[in-house]
Amino acid sequence: RQQMEDLANTDGLTGLYNERYFDALLKENELNRTPFVLFYLDLDRFKPVNDRYGHDVGDQLLKAVAWRLRTCVRSTDYAFRIGGDEFCVLLRDEESEARCAAALQSLLAERRKEITLLPTVSLGSAAFSGEDVVTVKDRADRALYCAKKEQKARAAAEKHGDDSERTA
Repeated sequence: RQQMEDLANTDGLTGLYNERYFDALLKENELNRTPFVLFYLDLDRFKPVNDRYGHDVGDQLLKAVAWRLRTCVRSTDYAFRIGGDEFCVLLRDEESEARCAAALQSLLAERRKEITLLPTVSLGSAAFSGEDVVTVKDRADRALYCAKKEQKARAAAEKHGDDSERTA
């Protein structure tokens, strides 16, 4: 039974948690009012990697990103592949704003060292502050969109509708 549950909650390619588990964990955090910061990560120019080098190389790149994410998060945090070249990281922390800023820089800097095929990642983040998780996901997604719109390899954090961006 546990093996079946693990299969249902993990991404087959990367071994990260999947979107199903992501949604369940967000709901649990909402119900328990557990503070967290949510990162949305999107690989910039991933499609040209698949087109130029093939899907096998693209898959290896996704696995490398997943490995990097796993090494960057603490045992109390979670990394997810929610589809395609999109990832999420959920950081559980009482001091979420300070941890958010440090983690944004760490994730991008470490990723650049490990992955030379794809030069940039865009990030959007939002801290949970008591609202429903749909709102938090929406704010993180909007912050990601702003980061990608401004330029590649940017990180944006959104606080209750106000955009504040950090160049990474």
